[in-house]
Amino acid sequence: MKKGKTDLRVLKTRKAIKDAFLTLIRTKGYDRITIQDISDEAMINRNTFYLHYIDKIDLMESLCKDSLDQLNVCINIEIIDIDEMSEELFTSILTETFKVIEADIEFYKAMLSENGYPNFANHLKESLKGLMLAGLEKYTSEYKMDVALEYMISGLVGAICMWITHSKELQITEIVDQLSVIHFHNVLNLLQKNGIA
Repeated sequence: MKKGKTDLRVLKTRKAIKDAFLTLIRTKGYDRITIQDISDEAMINRNTFYLHYIDKIDLMESLCKDSLDQLNVCINIEIIDIDEMSEELFTSILTETFKVIEADIEFYKAMLSENGYPNFANHLKESLKGLMLAGLEKYTSEYKMDVALEYMISGLVGAICMWITHSKELQITEIVDQLSVIHFHNVLNLLQKNGIA
């Protein structure tokens, strides 16, 4: 085996653990799940689970980190000057964000469900907020700017959470088009009013 390459057995075991965990979240609820439950559902023994994760919290944090890291990759487009942000680029970033979420939709649905991980929506919001406001830190020192950006990001994340739970009824292109119109112009107006753009 080449150094740095993950063993296929490790990947299969982690996928089995993840799938088992998500199934149990939906049926039993995060708080009531035990390591034995996960091991039984994944058809592994407890020792195998502990080879990969310390405990249930470590598993949850690892899954959240993996998913949010994927979002980081798609959103982390460097813009040297805020003037370079166009509606097309904004739409492209939103589209990629939704596609990354769609690729792991069962994870997001489980986390946002009634039985899901408490405060996951807040973790998602803080992560997306940090990513989407990257490069604007020097402009967010004014209280009015902070309030406006918080309001817009919260609304955007709320719409993303709504789409996650209703993804079969709403096409990505439809929601992205609507969000682009709402958010791009609002952000642009806010920046122009503050003499940034």
